[in-house]
Amino acid sequence: MKYSPLRILLALDGAMLFLLGALLILSPRHVEAAFHFKDLPEGVSYIISLWGCILATMAIGYGVASTDPIRHLVWVQVGIARGALECVLGTIYLARGVVTWQQAGFGIIVASLITVAYLVLYPRKPRVIQTTGRSATGPAPSP
Repeated sequence: MKYSPLRILLALDGAMLFLLGALLILSPRHVEAAFHFKDLPEGVSYIISLWGCILATMAIGYGVASTDPIRHLVWVQVGIARGALECVLGTIYLARGVVTWQQAGFGIIVASLITVAYLVLYPRKPRVIQTTGRSATGPAPSP
C-alpha cells in the first residue's frame, strides 16, 4: 500500500502520543512545570503517569492502523473522537476558568487540527454514478 496522507497522519499521531506518553511516565513533574502547574500534590504525578501509560499504548494502535487504515478504520474513528473530546474538554475548562489559555491553548489547537485532519482524510466509499441509459449523443438504442 502506498503512503497516503491518512497513513502518514496515523503514524505521526502515534509517534507523538508515544513520545508524550513516555514523557508523562518518566518525568511527570517536568510536564506539570511545562504547563505552568505548580505545587501539585505528589499523587497528581501518579495520575499523570497513568495517563502516559494510556497514551503510549494507544500509540501502538495508531502504529498498527498506519499499516492499513481501511482495515483498522476504528482507529481513525478513535482519532476523531479523541481529538474532538480533547478540544471540547479543554474549551470547557478554559471557559470555567480552571485553566488559562497559556495552559490549555496549545492542546486545544492541536486537538482541533487533528480532528479536522482525520475528518478530511477519512476514507469514503467511491460514489456510484448512475446512468439514465442515454448517451451524450442521443437516446439509448431500442432493443
